[in-house]
Amino acid sequence: MPRATHTLLPRNRFAKRHYEAIATVIQHLTLSDDEHDEQGLAEIEARRQAIAREFANLFASDNGQFKRERFVRACVPGANVRTRSNGGAR
Repeated sequence: MPRATHTLLPRNRFAKRHYEAIATVIQHLTLSDDEHDEQGLAEIEARRQAIAREFANLFASDNGQFKRERFVRACVPGANVRTRSNGGAR
């Protein structure tokens, strides 16, 4: 039996699985060969944070309940991001 949906409410374009997948990609941004010094490490971290903030702004505009700081923390390398390994099936 189909579930009732609230068709008058706008739907979010993004879901938790999108947030998790994008945070994982941002975590894995790597240095190019010429950026392995201290300055390069600081630069890549600054880029990573800027990218995370831009995505956080996008997601927050799509979903009023989106937690920006939680997403930005999830973008830090080594952070625990729970992604669904079963393709999103429940």
